[in-house]
Amino acid sequence: MNDTITAIATPPGEGGIGIIRISGKDALAIASNLFHPATGEALKEPEPQKVLFGEVRDPESRQCIDQVLLTFFKGPKSYTAEDVIEISAHGGTWITSRILELILGQGARLAEPGEFTRRAFTNGKLDLTQAEAVADVIGSASDKALSSALAQLKGGLSRRLNTLHETLLNAQAQLEAAIDFSEDGLTFQSREATQNQIQQVEKDLRKLVCSFRQGRIVREGMRVALVGKPNVGKSSLLNALLREDRAIVTAYAGTTRDTLEERARIKDIHIIIIDSAGLRDNPEVIEEEGIERTRLALEKADLVLVVFDQSEPLDDNDELLMNEVGEKPRLVLLNKSDLPSSWPPDQLNNFLAEEKPIALSAKTLEGFDSLEEALYQKAIGGERTGESVVITRERHRDHLQQAAEALQRASESLMEGLSEELVAVDVTLAMEHLGSVLGKTFEEDLLDKIFGQFCIGK
Repeated sequence: MNDTITAIATPPGEGGIGIIRISGKDALAIASNLFHPATGEALKEPEPQKVLFGEVRDPESRQCIDQVLLTFFKGPKSYTAEDVIEISAHGGTWITSRILELILGQGARLAEPGEFTRRAFTNGKLDLTQAEAVADVIGSASDKALSSALAQLKGGLSRRLNTLHETLLNAQAQLEAAIDFSEDGLTFQSREATQNQIQQVEKDLRKLVCSFRQGRIVREGMRVALVGKPNVGKSSLLNALLREDRAIVTAYAGTTRDTLEERARIKDIHIIIIDSAGLRDNPEVIEEEGIERTRLALEKADLVLVVFDQSEPLDDNDELLMNEVGEKPRLVLLNKSDLPSSWPPDQLNNFLAEEKPIALSAKTLEGFDSLEEALYQKAIGGERTGESVVITRERHRDHLQQAAEALQRASESLMEGLSEELVAVDVTLAMEHLGSVLGKTFEEDLLDKIFGQFCIGK
């Protein structure tokens, strides 16, 4: 962490601009050996956050590599809390690589993935939830994903968890005092008051845990599986949702033999649509593996689009289909509404008694507005938890779940009149889980795993 690190901070390839970042105690000295201001004066310590125009020159040959802009961010008022230099060069692959090579030749080390953000975390500029949000901002694939990541980056989740952590700290102080000074005749907070504190924190944690489904869908997208009998139009529906011919469509049943995943946007969220092989009894040998993959896609899906061909009579395979879907969240679609229906109203009502089917046509796109609105509501509408802060990572969910369970045990111990020592053990455990989310307590391999997923230069 004492090394001076450097990396190209912009994506590889040609572009209008390429940024090379340097961070560490020798950042300014290295830049001074390479950068020559247009004023002709030597670069000493420039005014922070002021952009300078000049040239980067090879210190040995004195050859000009590029005309650049240089910005100095003096620590601790920088992203990493260290001295940081950013050189904005023309965005050619050779130019940025050559400048990086010169910086490395001056003693800097190539940054590892996520090392700039890791230093920001280590130096107290960000907590761990905010550091993870940096990666989420970069990887955002929708407006809602970006808004959620920015809220976390600004400290929304951090403030919420720190408040809960502080409440537990106060409760723990009362418990510890009662343990240490129980025979001194001092007055402490009542067990009932401590229990109320613990129960309120547990309640808030469980609300956050419940927000995970919503948060994960916003961050990663909702996984939607298309299932139905062969030749009901699943692939045509996929193409219609994508607005391009992505899946092969033929008049022959069983054309789709494998699952096919594609992404689509609906308003300000994105979904992952999974086309799958048709489900039916007594499939051909070649279809069996595809059907097994369909069942796997069903298991992993957040929502199932159950597709029926209303132009064909009901049969046993339709019953099989509903049984395969089971209790998964679903929308029932009656495809081929442009053709005469073969489903009498009473038969339709009996078979789909508790469903609200959507009639549509993948051919004419009739009914697609209703489908897209229903998908949107399933993704973020009726499933809203009412939480202004949601959690988006499984790591957070697991720690907060374990913290809530520890507090439940602590509350039960208080109710049963057990000793403060036993209660304090579970309160301490809950605080450790909260600390793991925030980065107050962590293991080095956890940081390696988290920051190893970042891009180099961030």
